[in-house]
Amino acid sequence: MSESIYCPHCHKHTQLSVGLSVIEHGGRSIEAPAVCKDIHHRSWWIGLCNACGQACLVLENGQRVYPQPLPFPTDIAIPDDIAKSLNEAKLCHSLGCYRACATMARCAVQIACHTKGALKGDLVGQISYLAESGVFTKDLAEWATVVRWIGNDGAHPNALDVEPDDAEDCLHLAEQFLHVIFVTPARAKARREARGR
Repeated sequence: MSESIYCPHCHKHTQLSVGLSVIEHGGRSIEAPAVCKDIHHRSWWIGLCNACGQACLVLENGQRVYPQPLPFPTDIAIPDDIAKSLNEAKLCHSLGCYRACATMARCAVQIACHTKGALKGDLVGQISYLAESGVFTKDLAEWATVVRWIGNDGAHPNALDVEPDDAEDCLHLAEQFLHVIFVTPARAKARREARGR
């Protein structure tokens, strides 16, 4: 048994190894794979992340994993404070917490606006300021605005409900937005420097 996941503990792509249980018998310690059967005769096993060593509970061949793994990794070019909010949004989405997912995706976008120099006012004004000053294109400003709308629905009572599709789109828009403003420039800079230009 093994399973390849994005670890919910260390956020790295990893293969889970079967953990060992230790049974004391007759004064001896016996190690055996940590596997048990439930009342439906399904196998549950303890998987250990090969990167950080933390444990997950796994059903059969990965039909369920607890805690839920991240859906996909966050690029290292996204600043840590922004990645923290984005990772929380991903984790919320994987747990079915769609309002929380949208709210945290919105948070990541707002921190990105601060990082790009929009420090005053609300998120509406920050997006407008960065679009007017040429930091964001019209498309980027629109993506950020859609994330803001859905995130507001997640954060405020009596707003529209955040459905699974809303949360998924909000999360993807937020990450694509962050890729365009942080990841793409970092890759272009690395290629330019690699070619001595």
